[in-house]
Amino acid sequence: MSEVKSEKYISCKWLETGVCFDNGVYGSNVKLCCYMSAPGGGNAMIFTDYHGEKINWDEFFKIKQAYRDIQRSGKTVPECEGCVFLEEREWPQEHYIDHIIFDHFTKCNCACTYCYTEEDKKKYNTLKTYNIYPIIKELFDKKLIKRGGAIGFGGGEPTILPEFEKLIDLLLKNGFTNMRVPSSGIKYSNIIAKGISLGQIAVVISIDSSSRETYKKIKQVDAFNTVCKNLKKYAKAQKSFAGVISKYIIIPNVNDTYEEIDNWLLFNKENDIRVVVIDIENSWLTKYRNDKPDERIISLIKYVINKTKRMNFERLEICDRAKYLVEN
Repeated sequence: MSEVKSEKYISCKWLETGVCFDNGVYGSNVKLCCYMSAPGGGNAMIFTDYHGEKINWDEFFKIKQAYRDIQRSGKTVPECEGCVFLEEREWPQEHYIDHIIFDHFTKCNCACTYCYTEEDKKKYNTLKTYNIYPIIKELFDKKLIKRGGAIGFGGGEPTILPEFEKLIDLLLKNGFTNMRVPSSGIKYSNIIAKGISLGQIAVVISIDSSSRETYKKIKQVDAFNTVCKNLKKYAKAQKSFAGVISKYIIIPNVNDTYEEIDNWLLFNKENDIRVVVIDIENSWLTKYRNDKPDERIISLIKYVINKTKRMNFERLEICDRAKYLVEN
């Protein structure tokens, strides 16, 4: 078997071997990624106005190669200027996919006040999606997909997708080990629990509260007890792998109290949830980012950082928005 050639230049894993199936704010497209970490906002397109049609993979990789060639020339794809994911290293010069974001759906089973879909909930809950399973199955059949990368979900609630269990089962059977599924936690998923027990899936549940009253204010559904029960069930599926991640988005004047956060951390610790995430509401930060820093919110984030160390959580993840607030 011949050795795969590689070349050193500045690029990123999404430019090289990634794809995002998108059906959100910017329309139904196939893109390189969905990360809003550059002025282009992850909008380097492969196909626009895409609705699940059969993909010409030769054309697909031809377009990706054109993006690669810009990076190889020493320039940068305009949509990727200033992106934090760009790095200089050896990149294999072959065509395959190992990073996928499923962002082709927007329907959800809760109504978080901070979600972009709140601007028109009826629209986003009725947007038509398409079947992704046949596309991924064809990638496997054509040997154009490889293990070793990452699988992620965006958009709405993945567990209510009709083909979710079937899709995850396909990825599990083909040995994907780095799958991260954000979920409301309202619907319990047996395939997620299976993936957690195998050490192949991490489920991220943004509960944002430690009480039924606060949860209802944020999520606009009365499902706090259900979510807590499902978090406990997922945690029991863990073995050595920390596959359950509890997230708390600080929403100023709603859940920004030490008591609420203390009780959230205690719930996680008592139920063997080993990884927690702290974040700040995006719309609030966007509105006030140029004002005098809110020392109370910054102190709250620092409090979480210090307390998770004292409580010996396996890991605390600090989202970019929270980092920005603390560091700036």
